[in-house]
Amino acid sequence: MIAPESKQASPSLQTDSTPESSLQWACFSDRGGGLLVVGHGTRNPAGSQQLIELVDHMRAKAPEAKIFGCFLELAEPSIERAISQLHLEGVKQILIVPVLLFTAGHALQDIPEAVQAAANKLGVEIVGQTTSLGTHPSVLSLSAARYREVTALMLGAVCPNGACARVRCESGRCEGLGIQMGRIGLAMVGRGTSDEKALAHMRQLTASHVGQVNAIHYQTGFFAGGNPNVDGLLDEAACWDCDTIIVQPHLLFEGELIEQLRAKVMDRRVSHPDRQWFVARTLGADPKLASVFLDLAAEFLASKFT
Repeated sequence: MIAPESKQASPSLQTDSTPESSLQWACFSDRGGGLLVVGHGTRNPAGSQQLIELVDHMRAKAPEAKIFGCFLELAEPSIERAISQLHLEGVKQILIVPVLLFTAGHALQDIPEAVQAAANKLGVEIVGQTTSLGTHPSVLSLSAARYREVTALMLGAVCPNGACARVRCESGRCEGLGIQMGRIGLAMVGRGTSDEKALAHMRQLTASHVGQVNAIHYQTGFFAGGNPNVDGLLDEAACWDCDTIIVQPHLLFEGELIEQLRAKVMDRRVSHPDRQWFVARTLGADPKLASVFLDLAAEFLASKFT
């Protein structure tokens, strides 16, 4: 089993269309290397499509690299199918790129074990695994951008691809609410895990995130495996001395969890109509995320082969 590297990626690493990065990807490909981008998987078609779009962004930024996306479970292509495809294209060495926010069970056991089992059947070598996103500066920047989409909507800006998050507008064509924000509270929601380090990293991310936005109260909650849970978080937020509550899911893609969260926030709008409730978008298949995952892979390869 290949364990992920523990060090954080350098934010100064450049991978987008520079001669150095092009040469690096070309050398790895010539060596028979390929990137296996592994998402958790969801039954939600929109969420699955976002992983595919993220891989497309990575391919566009690193056309010399051989990159294939797949899912640990619940969606296709599977890990075994993806490795078979890479093998058919001449790939003999695979670098695993887990599409995960934090390092916990999926990164430490589930993904590397599943990839190793599939690779063994075809005689493909696993050269290593990149770290998860953690509190990478670009992730913090993108998280702040998702928050500001909501505040821009409130001030009257055009809704950017459904930034109203289906709480006030189902069409995704909202022309802005033009309302006063007042005092804002931030309810940050993570997926949750039994891994205490990952929970601590999520709370650390929230604290860093608050430093970039204008919330006067904040708290972190979790869908599972951490306290408070989502219901407890929303109940606590309803008691804050705030006019507006922005509920921000720190999730990569659409899926069942975000759908559950939107339903819970709709309930709070009914039970606590004295304040405004909004749900921010997930990080999504953003080109900035594609660059971060390529940075992580480039750093690993530089340390492995130079």
